[in-house]
Amino acid sequence: MASTIGFQVAFAPFIGIAIGIFLDWKFNTYPYLTLIWMLIGVAAAGLNYYRFAKQQQDEDKGQKK
Repeated sequence: MASTIGFQVAFAPFIGIAIGIFLDWKFNTYPYLTLIWMLIGVAAAGLNYYRFAKQQQDEDKGQKK
């Protein structure tokens, strides 16, 4: 899991941007959907990192007992 967290954090915004560009192209709304989906990607990356950090913290507490 630790080896993939960097890729998850790095690629989530790019995936959001790609979805936003596609939707902007389809609905002719450039740049609004790209910005919205980029923010969703950044939020998803942050959430993934938070979950990873929380899991690591819980594992460290379990080993200390």
